[in-house]
Amino acid sequence: MTILIRKPTKYVFFFITPLVLCAFVHFWNPIGSPSLYFDEGIYIRRAINLLETHNPQEDPYFYDHPYFGQIFLASIFWVTQFPNSLHPVSNSAQSVESLYLLPRTIMGILAIIDTALVYKISERHYNRKVAFIASTLFAIMPITTLLMRVLLENIQLPFLLASILFADRGYLSSSQGNSRVLEVTLASGVLLGLAIFTKIPVFIMIFPIGYLILTNTKYNFKLASVWLIPVILIPLNWPIYAISIDHFNDWLKGVYYQTHRDSQTFFRFTYLLF
Repeated sequence: MTILIRKPTKYVFFFITPLVLCAFVHFWNPIGSPSLYFDEGIYIRRAINLLETHNPQEDPYFYDHPYFGQIFLASIFWVTQFPNSLHPVSNSAQSVESLYLLPRTIMGILAIIDTALVYKISERHYNRKVAFIASTLFAIMPITTLLMRVLLENIQLPFLLASILFADRGYLSSSQGNSRVLEVTLASGVLLGLAIFTKIPVFIMIFPIGYLILTNTKYNFKLASVWLIPVILIPLNWPIYAISIDHFNDWLKGVYYQTHRDSQTFFRFTYLLF
């Protein structure tokens, strides 16, 4: 009886501790640290614009990122009646700062979800101790303070990690019938599609996650094709929308601009991060 009680307790400790650490890091001073970044205002503004105009494209001629980021934030803002629920006061610095509280709280909740997903993925690949170490480092490493800001990558990350988890667990459902395997595989594809629909560069993850799907389904190319359908179709809504309003050339120019920003090279950006 003692063993039956202690094992679940130990598992809960290993799983909960990184989540508590992550919550502490992200919620102890959500507005004051790190400092407010101008991109955060852009993404919050686009979400509010979507609520007011029901149009995901803020600037009719400038295309830089797909729409799921503002759709995700706008959905939460609609439920919470943000920003009116905060009763903002014009020309008040304190009021302006308070407008970042809810969005940054949302990012903190997403970071906790990320930590849980890192734990489950590591536990699946290795063991509980490795999962505890990996998720704890993820929760407290200084570079993950980037997850505190209202940025598209922070909205994207839980969908990417969840897609990896579902792809990696595909084989576990084989004993439950083909329909269950199909559901798990399709869920992974939908989640990765939403991640790409948030910000395009993550499309590179199609290859490693696709490899997971193939290996965990014993190279079932039919299932892999099913997984690939939402991965392609969901992000495809972005250029389709541009085509529907006769702005495809503007979309091409925007994508070209985003991929040819010579002043923001990979090495310069890495230097800024560290």
